[in-house]
Parts: sequence; C-alpha cells; structure tokens
Amino acid sequence: MSEVDEKDLKILEILQEEGNITFVELGKRLSISPSTAYIRVRRLRQMGLIKKIIAIVDYQKLGYRVRAFVFVKVDPKRLETVARELSNIDNVLQIQDITGEPSLFLQVVARDNEHLAQILDQIGRIEGVLSTNTMIALRTLKESYRLRLA
Repeated sequence: MSEVDEKDLKILEILQEEGNITFVELGKRLSISPSTAYIRVRRLRQMGLIKKIIAIVDYQKLGYRVRAFVFVKVDPKRLETVARELSNIDNVLQIQDITGEPSLFLQVVARDNEHLAQILDQIGRIEGVLSTNTMIALRTLKESYRLRLA
C-alpha cells in the first residue's frame, strides 16, 4: 500500500469539511492539476482512508427532535445477531461495541418521546437483548466529523 504524504493529509482535511468540492477547486488549493486531485482522491478511497463522502443531514429540521443514547446489555452468545438486527432499525444511527457492563452503545433519533418509546420497544423485543438504559440528549454542544490531520 502506498504512503500517505502531506498533500494526501491536506486532501483528507479539506474533504472532511467540504465533501462536495470540485476537483478543479481541490487542485487549486493544493497547487496540483484537477486530474492529479482526482487520482489522489481515488487512491485514498481505494486505500480505505475515505470510506464515503456524504451529506450530513440536520435531523431536527426534518422533525427528529429527540436524540438518545442507548446502552444495550446483550447475551454475549447473541452479540453479532443482535447487532445485525439493530442495524436494520432505521432510527439507529450508530452502534458501538464497547467495554464494560453494557455490550453496545447506540445513537438513536426519534420524532418525539412516544416515537423513541416505540423504538426502545422494538430494541427490547430482539432476542438476546437483556436490558437497555437510555439517556436523552438535551442539546448538542459540539458535533464534529473532522479530525485535524495536517
């Protein structure tokens, strides 16, 4: 696998902030040609350093006003199956396998508390889920998808 140089790190930094930047603009910022910018981005994707370029949606503006963090205690023998079933629930945005007593940590969005209760009921019905502990976020003080690289 090829080395990652300073220009590659700069590309990754720029794409974290502006995923929809054109190769022409990316090239200008890095003093390289658009085709070189394209080749570098393609190589970074092939290396797995860029998983996906997506739009970050404001769920609150779409009516999903509740963000909850759910700790799920799972029968260890059923962990993979439970995680797979949780992945099929649209409102579960993230599933983290964590250390400690609960097995999984989820980030969930819901329209309101009633909708959240329905999602929690759905989670609780999954075979292998032993218990859940839910915390509702009152407000988001920082949310970033950017890591300083260069």
